[in-house]
Amino acid sequence: MDLASLGNILLALASICAVASIGFIAFGTRTQDGEGLVKVGHYLTYGVLGFTSMAVVLLGAAFLGENFSLEYVAFNHPTIVGPWAWLYRLSGVWAGREGSLLFWEWVIAIFGAFVARKFIDKNDRLGSVALAVINFVQLFFLAALFIKLNNPFQALDPSYLDASGRLLIDAAMNPLLQNPWMLSHPPTLFIGYAGLAVPFAFAVAALITGDTSNRWVKASDRITVFAWLMLGIGIGLGSVWAYVELAFGGYWAWDPVENASLLPWLTGVALIHSMTVYRRREGFRTWTIFLAALTFVLVLLGTFITRSGVVASVHAFQEDMLSFWLFIVMMAGSMGAIIVGLIYRRKDLGGTETFDRLISKEGSYYFNNLIMTIAALLVAYLTITSAFKDWPLAWLTSWWPGAGKTFGIATFNTLARPIGIFYIFVMSVCPILSWGGGEPGSFMRRAKWPLAGAGVLSVGFIALWWFDMVPYFQRAADGMSLGVTNVIALIGLMTAALAISLPIYLFIDGARKRAAAKNQGFGSALWWVITKARTQSGGYLTHLGMGVILVGLIGSTMFVQSFNTTLAQTPGAQLEAGRYAFAYQSLEETTEANGDVVYTATLDVHRDGAVIDTIAPRLLFPAQLQSENQSTQKVDITTTFVKDIFVSFAGLDQAGNLALTVKFFPMQSWVWAGFVLTIIGSALAAWPKRRPSAAA
Repeated sequence: MDLASLGNILLALASICAVASIGFIAFGTRTQDGEGLVKVGHYLTYGVLGFTSMAVVLLGAAFLGENFSLEYVAFNHPTIVGPWAWLYRLSGVWAGREGSLLFWEWVIAIFGAFVARKFIDKNDRLGSVALAVINFVQLFFLAALFIKLNNPFQALDPSYLDASGRLLIDAAMNPLLQNPWMLSHPPTLFIGYAGLAVPFAFAVAALITGDTSNRWVKASDRITVFAWLMLGIGIGLGSVWAYVELAFGGYWAWDPVENASLLPWLTGVALIHSMTVYRRREGFRTWTIFLAALTFVLVLLGTFITRSGVVASVHAFQEDMLSFWLFIVMMAGSMGAIIVGLIYRRKDLGGTETFDRLISKEGSYYFNNLIMTIAALLVAYLTITSAFKDWPLAWLTSWWPGAGKTFGIATFNTLARPIGIFYIFVMSVCPILSWGGGEPGSFMRRAKWPLAGAGVLSVGFIALWWFDMVPYFQRAADGMSLGVTNVIALIGLMTAALAISLPIYLFIDGARKRAAAKNQGFGSALWWVITKARTQSGGYLTHLGMGVILVGLIGSTMFVQSFNTTLAQTPGAQLEAGRYAFAYQSLEETTEANGDVVYTATLDVHRDGAVIDTIAPRLLFPAQLQSENQSTQKVDITTTFVKDIFVSFAGLDQAGNLALTVKFFPMQSWVWAGFVLTIIGSALAAWPKRRPSAAA
């Protein structure tokens, strides 16, 4: 049996298991003494995982063995050679449209099997119905895999192969994807996407079963935090990839596919906080169920943007109307089911969204939900408006505001900056607010030391702004003047100071109080707070990281200086850019083992007459694209505490001079440092609590 037939049989068997599992669970939960039937439904979920796992292994083996009988393998195999080539071959599984969808479905199957294992012996109707919903979601993804453009097991036209199975055409993985960051960026993103199906499934199960207590939240909150964490890691790794590989001089361009991953991350923030209120106070029930559905729908919207082809993007795949309608139905059905369920269960959920005082922890969580929801819906709307006059639903959307218009970076930045700063301010204040509110005097007593710390940090940040940001201001595409930019920057930096100061104070205060109560040393008490009170300390670290990121975002997006210039190929020739000089050393041409031709320009970086670094930006002509004279730029970056010096090499001009782009990104390293802090904090918060051992 050939690979194509075997792969499609495995997908068909997985689909049969999913359908059967839904049937057994549905019948068993509605039948007296149906526990055995429900268990069969759980075991069939393992079958879905088993068959999808075999399909993934089969595809991975085809890549590792360079078996080009599959069309997907032929067009997505890497050209890298060397000891790590096998890893890049394996990455072909998720590098393209078809394989990434299979990988995504496989991860959903893993989560489904985890839920099945957790509830298989509990005879828990809530968990069983949630499992059925997960399998229903899997059915849609499996159905999508049978659409020709999504199927990784399509056989390659035999005329494209010689008798020994070698390719007769120039086809390979996009050279831009043959980058270390792309080994990890897509998998983490898909793990995040897949995991966010779990809270949606439990929210639907809560509405179906009528169990609107906090049980469904407790069953899914850790998975939700884990999925949101992986999604954040994926977004961060994608930003690093864009920064070092795409050579456009940045790490975020508000591209539709970039926005697609951001949308569920934004509502995921709201969902996690709303779950906290639901779990602890039995409040925000409607909010939480709605956010679980909205987050899942935005995951599907991201898939829709990427795979339907109706929104133009450098990252999007070929247009496919079958995928268009499939994901439209999935989105409408998911949101519609939740809305109907919320209306039906409104008496059980009524009165749970209110709170007594605006200045309270509940109030801050309410603002958190509102800001993140509005931000996500705004970004989603502005992202897809360009399709509103041309897609199959134009009869419904052609008259909407902005229909047919493509919104650029300036529009997104204008909205994101004030909303983001205000959100981080609300986020910063939340930890020192009380449940139910409290007296203003009590709040001020808790706030005085964080405010004092923020004042000290603000002085330092203002110094950074004056000496290391303002000198690099250059009116950007958003057209903002220096005055407006500075006002936004100063407000943002003072907000960041509070966001950083407050969690530091909370760590110190918590450790000090524990040391006094337990007669411990301060260091031991602080370590206990960090490692044992993980949900709390993880939240503090995440907030701290967001404050650091805000400083980095202000510098690296609002005060960027760029020079497009040339440099003669004369030893010792120099060009000046800002406060730096770049001296020519050499230009070398090499041919890699895989046939890629690489031109490397070596430059010395001077500051105040002294060499501070040597950089080597490259221009790569991939072997499979040389007939079309296509190239990719490999940038080189000098990183310091307060700025990145970014240099790309675009080739030679008509006079034989090096065409270079030099950019200065103030505080860029702070973006990456804050990203790492948020990941560590989120990981701590998601870390499972140790269950107490049963009494002997």
